[in-house]
Amino acid sequence: MPGNIVPERSCHIGIHVGHDSNICVIDSGGTILFAAGEERFNRQKMYAGFPRMALQYAVEHWDGFATMSVTRMNAVAKAVRELGFFLNSFKKGLAAPRFGIWLKNGALKLVRGRAFEQERAAGSGLPDVPMLNVEHHHAHAASALYPSGFTSGFVMTLDGEGDGYSCCIYRVESGTLHRIKALYHNEMTVGRDYEKVTAMLGFHPLRHPGKITGLAAFGEFNGGCVGKLEKYLKDSWKIDRYRVLSTAHAYQVISPEGRSRLLEDRRNLFGEFKSADMAYAIQYLTEQKVLDLIRKTIHPIEGSDIALAGGVFANVSLNKKVKELGFGRIFIQPAMTDAGLSLGSVLYSRPETHSMTPFSRVYFGPSYSADNIRADLDRSGMKYEIPGNLPEKAAEMLADGNVVARFDGPMEFGPRALGNRSILYRADDPTVNDWLNKKLRRTEFMPFAPVTLYRFAGEYYRNLDGAENPARFMTITFDCTEKMKRESPAVVHVDGTARPQLIDLDDNPGYVAILEEYYRMTGVPTLINTSFNMHEEPIVMTPDDAIRAFRAGGLDALLIGPFLVRNT
Repeated sequence: MPGNIVPERSCHIGIHVGHDSNICVIDSGGTILFAAGEERFNRQKMYAGFPRMALQYAVEHWDGFATMSVTRMNAVAKAVRELGFFLNSFKKGLAAPRFGIWLKNGALKLVRGRAFEQERAAGSGLPDVPMLNVEHHHAHAASALYPSGFTSGFVMTLDGEGDGYSCCIYRVESGTLHRIKALYHNEMTVGRDYEKVTAMLGFHPLRHPGKITGLAAFGEFNGGCVGKLEKYLKDSWKIDRYRVLSTAHAYQVISPEGRSRLLEDRRNLFGEFKSADMAYAIQYLTEQKVLDLIRKTIHPIEGSDIALAGGVFANVSLNKKVKELGFGRIFIQPAMTDAGLSLGSVLYSRPETHSMTPFSRVYFGPSYSADNIRADLDRSGMKYEIPGNLPEKAAEMLADGNVVARFDGPMEFGPRALGNRSILYRADDPTVNDWLNKKLRRTEFMPFAPVTLYRFAGEYYRNLDGAENPARFMTITFDCTEKMKRESPAVVHVDGTARPQLIDLDDNPGYVAILEEYYRMTGVPTLINTSFNMHEEPIVMTPDDAIRAFRAGGLDALLIGPFLVRNT
């Protein structure tokens, strides 16, 4: 088992139950001790349910919990919110999906008890400490603000739906959040609409919106397509298409029947348009709606700081457009989806964490000792060696054109692999996006992301000022310089952008050492960094996960702790 040290100070635990369920533990001084999603433990991508295995890990490695923060509203506040949602929907002529479901589930909860009470009664290991309820969008906002280091400015949260809302905007004064705008999920619908178009184009609506963001760059503005799609999406939220209490719309993108209907609409209503132009249209409409809302709500924009969270801000191209409105600094929560809600709930509940310094790393998951790794390698029957200079050997293999997986240190928190659970390759081979994706059984339209030594960032990316921090986490795109396009074409998209990870020695010494050696050998400070996993599987967590993925992918080499495994 990983060897974590139980801190002397009391701890606080955050829990999110739902899709992307996750756990976070901080100490009383605000230091993050652990944060990870349940999917990494049970190997079910974007797992929706109670995070039992992650919780078990947390309670086995830390004790002395003082409080437990959870993302939910108390029953009375939730009832008031849902009633307000229904009345607002009826007044504005909008369908109210999920209201009927809430009524049904609310009645069941009165009889059975709510999820956390059920889990505690079932002996799932929940700490017997005070439980603090935190509203969904408050948790998103806290997860964005406090790791940003901003003490003034604005926070915007935007997703499909959470506790009735899809979008909230907060003013930040002296490090405190003040909500100034809240929109119900049938008022600001960009999250659900993007999922619908993702499904219309034949992809999984909850897992693959990022593919549509990449595909959009291959399309072009088609006024007919944009206008028709805008009307189609707007009409889908009206009462005259769905009963005011309709539940069908809420599940349209996740039920087989709903997705089948969307595919039919694609063929029958949008058959004249290319898929790339459909992707361009939804990206364009999303950007226009989000940017217009910001312009109308946030004053002043010029020079102000803004922090973002919520699943919509997984859209790296949108984030670039937000920064270009004129904000001084921007921060995007690295675990911006619901995967970051446990962190947000515990930060919102603990006032002593408000002085946190800006994130520079998110290596908050489990780590494994050399003895743990050796034992798993021995069980696998794989041959391994211990090089005298592992970074030099790794750089040499990369320079020779080998695909090298790296597994070392604590696992990253959030959807991006940032060096500790990554696959690396040289970035000068533009054909890699075809053959390596096939090897990993992936379908992608966006190129692999680059990792670049921080000190060279200005030579390769434009307009970094104010966005240096999100550039550490692959959460925003930048226009590339001609030098970048020439040296590393494999990571530059057709629109001339890339979504980098900038890294320096303090962030991850072992990872940086490989890049430094590679730069010494080639004169190029950039490598491809893609997540270490097979298609539709979560990123690897354990040494055993890494060994299985290495074998399945047929990669050339595996750096796993101090060991090197070659595919011979």
